[in-house]
Amino acid sequence: MGEQENMLLKVGSLFILIGGIVSGLFGIIASAAALLAMNSLDESAMSGLDSYFQLASGGMFSGEEAVAVVGIVVLAAIAISAVMMLIHIIVGVMGLSRARNPQKYRFFLTWGVILLMIGFLGLGQLFSLRGIASACSGIAGPVLFIIGGAQQNKAANADPMD
Repeated sequence: MGEQENMLLKVGSLFILIGGIVSGLFGIIASAAALLAMNSLDESAMSGLDSYFQLASGGMFSGEEAVAVVGIVVLAAIAISAVMMLIHIIVGVMGLSRARNPQKYRFFLTWGVILLMIGFLGLGQLFSLRGIASACSGIAGPVLFIIGGAQQNKAANADPMD
């Protein structure tokens, strides 16, 4: 008896896969551009930053220290974007391969809830291309995972005598 593929799970997997890749790439590219811009500051810009930070911090921080701290934050943002993109790729591909198997409903329910909780954190950027991709991978895909997982649960636990 061949299992029928759950279309909600297939579409949710595609949303998570494609949205995660697009959102991750935008995050990495934007962060890398910020890092490049910081590294290309000329002497007068660094002098102005140094004066500002010396004045604002009461002499505790220099412009170079501030740029170094921001650089670390940007590198962390790149790492987080890359890790989230990798998670979305793995979950999306695994979702596509498991969409036919009702016994795998726990995978869809678990990852649907996890990615939905993470997806709500990215709602502030909704009105941009990155925000739309993030909403697809962080909201729409996980909701489809949860609904499709519930359907798979019902199919997996259905009485074969019905």
